[in-house]
Amino acid sequence: MSLSIKFLRNVISNSKELIYPAQKFNKQTKEAILSFKKNPQQTMILTNGNGVVNYRIKPDITIPIRPETLKGTKPSIAIKWESLEAKEQKQLGELGNISMRLAKQYKNAEIQATKEIKEIFGNGFETISIRAKGANSIFSKLERMSKKNKLTYKTDEDARKVIQDAIGGRIILKDLTPKDVAETINNIKINGKLLTAEEKTLINKLLKNETIKETERLQAEALARPVKIALAERHSEPAFRKFMLSGLKDALNRKVTTLEKLEKTGIRKDIIAELKTNPNIKPLRMTEVNNYKGTNGIAYFSDNQIRQIERLQLATGEKIDIITCSESIDLAKYGLDKLPKTAQDAIKPSGYTTGQINVKLSDGTLAEIQVRGSGPFGEYEHFNYDAKQGKNTLSKILDGYKKAVQKLLKKNDDAKEYDEYISKFYDYYRNPELGIKSDRPKLAEKFDKILSEENMQELYKLDKIEQARKMETFKPYVEYVVA
Repeated sequence: MSLSIKFLRNVISNSKELIYPAQKFNKQTKEAILSFKKNPQQTMILTNGNGVVNYRIKPDITIPIRPETLKGTKPSIAIKWESLEAKEQKQLGELGNISMRLAKQYKNAEIQATKEIKEIFGNGFETISIRAKGANSIFSKLERMSKKNKLTYKTDEDARKVIQDAIGGRIILKDLTPKDVAETINNIKINGKLLTAEEKTLINKLLKNETIKETERLQAEALARPVKIALAERHSEPAFRKFMLSGLKDALNRKVTTLEKLEKTGIRKDIIAELKTNPNIKPLRMTEVNNYKGTNGIAYFSDNQIRQIERLQLATGEKIDIITCSESIDLAKYGLDKLPKTAQDAIKPSGYTTGQINVKLSDGTLAEIQVRGSGPFGEYEHFNYDAKQGKNTLSKILDGYKKAVQKLLKKNDDAKEYDEYISKFYDYYRNPELGIKSDRPKLAEKFDKILSEENMQELYKLDKIEQARKMETFKPYVEYVVA
């Protein structure tokens, strides 16, 4: 099937993204040979009968699209999960079209979202970064969620409801200082009592990873968890406070509560006092809180902070979906399967640790704002998850790592052990954020060395350099799908 030259001209002239038509590929090769320097009027040849071509949106990533229906406002056909599971090209192409349309809308909202989020949170953080969700990420999530939940997409709005977060924000917290740690240890009360001088000495030795007697270690470890939780609460307090103040301001502006109700609900007096006296608080509506951590990890938001968000719910009568596992639950004793679903969902076998708060911005745009520390692991820890999920978000330089992870999935015990290894690195990199020193985890000899954290870090650096190099001359373009 071939498209007319007239249609091709229309596709190119009506789309800023579809800039370059592809030259007819050499049928002797397995891959399309592309040229986007010559003959912009050349006819595109579609090879699968469904009008589907690949659209290269990043140097190493393509998604399928249907050019003749790309400019629509909804899929030309219902996209069913069974069809996606069967890899039917027409449905995949229409899903790609939805992804392209949503990505364009999200990108248009990015400037205002960046301005608003940075105004709300201001200074006091290591960094604040904002970006719109891209077409490849949208496509991957829509395909995955459709098959997982047996969904059908009849409109772009159906897909939008699944994506939810058009904008991704990231707040990187500043590391605690030695003064922060000392003040926390001096002021913490465990079972209603301040620590003794001896206990403080033992805790300090443990946190600094100094050699101590076994009896002293057992005594220090009994105190260590509540101390770490207190440190984590202090670490996330600047971001949490901004969320709470903006949430309260939003509720008051929408007249779904009053100051009197807020005070009676038990929201912290210091937060209420600032709400009353600070005229520069910007409103922001929270819709969902995901407080993720590993089995033995320390979440970014403490139980005390989560209780404050629950009191905001109580004062407004509006539900905020909260996924968290209480610090008081002994997982070793009760087991994860006996806990409420919200607690189960908060615990990640891989150790994934972050605070994620979904919000609605002033123009109605939905955003997911991650809160995490300065440790570098957050930049590449998702390699393991993306590889297991078979996402299309990993570039070719990560093919070897991806294959090694997928090979592990065939061996449940090895996959579990590798997750435990990855989980330890969340703590290893989280600890310095809280002023704690610890030993570096080691990969078991039986595992392929490509799976090591050191290699993940090296791959991340190489990929970043390679992608930057490719992006210097890269422009998105259509290429052929080889039948």
